[in-house]
Amino acid sequence: GFVMDGAGRKMSKSLGNVVAPQEVMQRYGADILRLWVASCDYREDVRISEEILGQVAESYRKIRNTFRYLLANLAGFDPRRDEIRPEELPELDRWALQRTHGLTQEVTAAYDAHQFHDVVRAVYRYCVLDLSAFYLDALKDRLYTEAPTSTSRRCAQTTLYAILHRLMG
Repeated sequence: GFVMDGAGRKMSKSLGNVVAPQEVMQRYGADILRLWVASCDYREDVRISEEILGQVAESYRKIRNTFRYLLANLAGFDPRRDEIRPEELPELDRWALQRTHGLTQEVTAAYDAHQFHDVVRAVYRYCVLDLSAFYLDALKDRLYTEAPTSTSRRCAQTTLYAILHRLMG
């Protein structure tokens, strides 16, 4: 099959209009190239363009920043000492853990079906919508104004720790 570029032009080696992976890596980095490949639905024509690569780079940035936020807010948290039992967590934290469990099931099913583009889409949606736009925004007061050893802050950190480990696992 042929690969279509963003303008809908067929690309092939014989026509000499192929985008070289080395050029993409030089311009955007290897992680962007990897994410683009993972996000492609291989059952259809695969498209690439500057616009598509820009969108992939933006998705990568949002996912990376979510991880950075999770890590930054775990400073001083030792799960062996500070972790709160799940049944003691506030409803919002339990919701976040349940949603993370749902993401894990969705991602596992997509991997089992070799639908890697669905994995990328699910993780992106989760990071941007469930975490950044909702849960992490709702946690700001607890994380930034509560005393470092307060139960409320430790509940938030317990949840962030569990989410981070689930995303990395």
